[in-house]
Amino acid sequence: MSHSVARLAKFWRVLARVRRLRVQRRLRDVVDARRGERRTAGEVAQRVAALERHAEERLRVLASCRRDVTAGRQWHATLRAHDARTPTLRRQLAEAEAAHAEACAAAAQALTNWRRETIRQEEACTRARDCLIRLRESG
Repeated sequence: MSHSVARLAKFWRVLARVRRLRVQRRLRDVVDARRGERRTAGEVAQRVAALERHAEERLRVLASCRRDVTAGRQWHATLRAHDARTPTLRRQLAEAEAAHAEACAAAAQALTNWRRETIRQEEACTRARDCLIRLRESG
């Protein structure tokens, strides 16, 4: 009996060590995923700021259209060219928001995977400890 318990204890100790390595790997995955999440959040902020600057520039061009009647056609052409950039800026913002949503989902999944591996590692440690206690009590 003590021989099989010793083998079982050794098995659980090895498994606990392997799972500890998996926990460390999953933790690195969490760190990487959160780093990606922060990076994509920064990209979203940059795209929002670009749209805000674009809107401010549009207001300045509109004011110039109203103020300078002699060069009105030129200002209106400038306004049309300026407005033509709006869909591109909005598309870039939508892409950045989609990338951020994906990064958030990846970070949540990485955290879930880390928690799962942590629970498995703790279980292996507990089983190894229980086997050692049984081995000491029987021997």
